[in-house]
Amino acid sequence: MEIDDCNRGGPREMEQDMTAQYFLPLATYPDSSSGLIISNAVALAGYYGASLHACALTVAIPHIPNAWSSLLLDTPKMIEHAETLSRDRAATLVSAATNLAASAEVELSCRTVKTTLPLLHDTAATEARFFDLAILECIADVPDTRIVAEAVIFGSGRPAIIFPNKTLAGPIDHLVIAWDGSRAAARAVSDATPFIHKAKRVSVLSLTGEKPLPETSGAHLAQILVSSGINASATVTGFTSSSIGQSIQQTALELGADMLVMGGFGHSRLRDFVLGGATDGVLEKPLLPVLMSH
Repeated sequence: MEIDDCNRGGPREMEQDMTAQYFLPLATYPDSSSGLIISNAVALAGYYGASLHACALTVAIPHIPNAWSSLLLDTPKMIEHAETLSRDRAATLVSAATNLAASAEVELSCRTVKTTLPLLHDTAATEARFFDLAILECIADVPDTRIVAEAVIFGSGRPAIIFPNKTLAGPIDHLVIAWDGSRAAARAVSDATPFIHKAKRVSVLSLTGEKPLPETSGAHLAQILVSSGINASATVTGFTSSSIGQSIQQTALELGADMLVMGGFGHSRLRDFVLGGATDGVLEKPLLPVLMSH
């Protein structure tokens, strides 16, 4: 794996040990990350005084041995074209991030990491382990965005915020916590602490009908948050949608949420990664920013 570093410091001055470090992986092949995720990442970092670390992932495609490549039309040229396209897209994405960060006075560091196509998603997860939070996008008609998101959420050991394909409207004033009393939900609440403490309002949401829940669990969490000085309350509603993930998100939007906080569920079964229903529903179609933690 080859790494090319470049650092560009912005004018924002904060104490180093108090500055959150956000990670933004930028795909270049087969699909390119959107300019929208860069804009949202810069906006989020600006709202919370964080440093942003953009990492453009370029691909190296192994050359096919001559005995095989001779059977294919212009294989060397196809490989060269793909690698050049990946490098050009990386330069474009880094330039866009640099310009947006400078305009927003957000401290930015950028780097380009070269990896092979099969290891692209694992590389994103490995790079994310160094930072406090990863910023990801999930676009329904771009399957690779979901694959990267799954790899980072379940392979980095760090929380991630998944953005839908729309612009971040503003500061995250109202947080909704999807609470079922599970270990993953508790981990997500802990990872969301910086956002919880800056929110004007926090709603603890429990959905009944999908699985058994302790009756007072959500109310107890809200009470603990209130004891910490948070404006928090508990909400219990029934599960009515065909998808638990969509139902949670729709209810959060009805409550006026700017961001949803939830645990990510998944396990390995015969080498295939199987996601929990709520996790799968959110990654299939995120409707609002979702902080997910595994």
